[in-house]
Amino acid sequence: MTMSKVGANAQRVDGRDKVMGKPIYGADRLLPHMAHALPITATVGKGRITAIDLQAAEAVKGVLVVLDYRTLDRLKPVVFSFAGGHAIQSLQPLQSAEVAYRGQAVALVVAETLEAAYEAAALVQITYASEPFDVEMGSAGREEVKQALAAPYFPDFVHGDPEAAVAGAPVILDEVYTTSPQHQNPMELLSVVAEWDGDHLTIQEGSQASQAIQGGLALQLDMPAENIRVISPYVGGGFGQRGSLSPHTTLAALAARKVGRPVKLTVPRSQVFHATSFRGANEHHIQIGATRDGRVTGALHLVRAQTSRFDLMPYTGEETTARMYAWPAFRGATTLVKLDTQTPGFMRAPMEMGSFFALESAMDELAIKLGLDPVALRLKNDAVADPITGKPFSSRRLKECLERGAARFGWERRSAAPGSMRDPDGTSIGWGVAAGAYPGYIGPALAEVRLQRGGKVVLSVGGHEMGQGIRTAIALVAASELGVDPEMIEIRIGDTAYPPQHTTAGAWGAATATMPVRDAARSIRRQLAALGTRQKGGPLQGLDPASLSLDDGWLAGPGGRQRVDDILRAAKIPGLDGEGRGDAPGLKPDALKQAAIGKISTAGPEFPEHVSFSFVAHFAEVRIDPRLPRPRVARFVTVVDCGRVISRRTAESQAYGGIVWGIGAALSESSEVDPRLGGFLNNNVAEYQIAVNADVRRCEVEFIDQEDPNFNGLGAKGLGEVVCVGAAAALANAVHHATGRRVRSLPIRMEDLLG
Repeated sequence: MTMSKVGANAQRVDGRDKVMGKPIYGADRLLPHMAHALPITATVGKGRITAIDLQAAEAVKGVLVVLDYRTLDRLKPVVFSFAGGHAIQSLQPLQSAEVAYRGQAVALVVAETLEAAYEAAALVQITYASEPFDVEMGSAGREEVKQALAAPYFPDFVHGDPEAAVAGAPVILDEVYTTSPQHQNPMELLSVVAEWDGDHLTIQEGSQASQAIQGGLALQLDMPAENIRVISPYVGGGFGQRGSLSPHTTLAALAARKVGRPVKLTVPRSQVFHATSFRGANEHHIQIGATRDGRVTGALHLVRAQTSRFDLMPYTGEETTARMYAWPAFRGATTLVKLDTQTPGFMRAPMEMGSFFALESAMDELAIKLGLDPVALRLKNDAVADPITGKPFSSRRLKECLERGAARFGWERRSAAPGSMRDPDGTSIGWGVAAGAYPGYIGPALAEVRLQRGGKVVLSVGGHEMGQGIRTAIALVAASELGVDPEMIEIRIGDTAYPPQHTTAGAWGAATATMPVRDAARSIRRQLAALGTRQKGGPLQGLDPASLSLDDGWLAGPGGRQRVDDILRAAKIPGLDGEGRGDAPGLKPDALKQAAIGKISTAGPEFPEHVSFSFVAHFAEVRIDPRLPRPRVARFVTVVDCGRVISRRTAESQAYGGIVWGIGAALSESSEVDPRLGGFLNNNVAEYQIAVNADVRRCEVEFIDQEDPNFNGLGAKGLGEVVCVGAAAALANAVHHATGRRVRSLPIRMEDLLG
């Protein structure tokens, strides 16, 4: 039998189960006597509830109860996750008559059937006293705060005197770039099934953070965390939307306790746009100074980023732009703009998407000012050490990404002048390039692995499967170490009954989970080798345990081999257990303890001896009919430096997904707000335009695939986020090359190119 090893193009270990419909997602859970809950949301931008009439709703057949702020149980305070807590925001559901934003949950119907819940919800009558509100970055009533002062854990990034360096430069680029609010729209809706058994609560929910849900609910409900089990074996897409405790989970738990029955709550798609976090709007003021031969002298990246009135959602994209090029001087600073929405949060490549649209558009503009090729400008300013700390990079192969991408794309055939490349029918052709980076993060994790007779392996570790393929990466690492087929491995993740389930986000999931799995598996190998060399009369007796290899159920060494089952049988044990603890320089001593109570406790990108980032280069081709100037993506080439590739098939899938996200961000995705009404208006997948098959033509992906041993023992860095960093900028630069029009706001609309 040929075993799948690390780096193989192996099929997903859960692929067959998924296509056969075997995995159980949160909304698939069916329990006897289960009731259904449906939130009712506020229709004013801000204000106060003055009256609620439930009479007609409560008369609907099958309605069990209608809850509002007057009847819902009181909750203990919960803290916003980036203020050291567990929740997507500090504002709790149905706790007062105050309405902070349009779309906020203000009542909850619980009924025998979902149909009855919908019928009753339409009959609830709520009267409001409206108050002035602000939902746009330029609103007169906005409040602005300096992030470094209001949230000192998220400081500015400063090196040297960039203001003087830019002002004294022979060539200066000074522009402002903006991005719209955006929403994740994973296939799986926000859904939860809550079930009480006495004073014990079980939550079934697709989540990126089951431990955070457990910890947050324990605080809200004032009960021991060990009495709450959160099960999240699969997630139908996360993208940052499910990284903390959201209000719908709390509502389901309270409703189930109220009616004494299991309760399922599935948030309708239209409500999802207000029910949890989203990517906030932001504005980027980029200033770059350069010599006439193209050496940068300094840069400033000043950000205005949306947050809510009641929480400070930090914006840290300048942490990465600060490290992108060899800046002799740099300043990155954030001003938070408080608006009347729910608290923004993370959406794939959360801070870097907008930051690198701005930076890489600016670098393109600078190249044009200097008369340089955009690839050459980036290569000329490639950093050899971290500009902020002076520390070396754990590895940095951005140069190889750019050079390989340019060769594969055929960049040398590009005509530099905007509008100079055309098809015979007059269609304008634009070629654009952009680079990107994403911080290398790693978290604490504990892995427990058991090798049983017959070759079955049972493995549990902290992590969540959101479709990104973490199960496959884990299985390949364990299979490589234990010499078993990945199909013989049972993986238990996303369940608080197992080791701490640290939040899976920020492209740290595989890098965090695979190292303790490797170490636990190696512990089993050592134990097995010791048993085999000690057993009298066996073919391995007396051999050096370090000389033995494990493959396909055999322990083998020079001159002999023995079946693993025979070794275990002779030792009179059913199997062997191994444990591994993930660690990294820079993790706090109590990191695993913090993870066990649902707190985020990662290290990176700055470590004691180095800084760590993944890198990417994108090359894009667009075609634009001048009579109807809608950009069409014809070709996309992406080259990624993410260290060692653990699972090639899932890595390629992640990279293709990142390209699609970049296309959507550049050309269509925007959550529209109306200053007259508040909230998000296009709150459905018909009007919120995500990229579809027709928008994605020819995509090519390549990996540098060289280990980064300084980052972790496997040499693998994060991939899921970096693949969409810079992708939107490559398209924006291609649009400029095709048309001569520089669009500095996303998404790029047809009207931006008319006239």
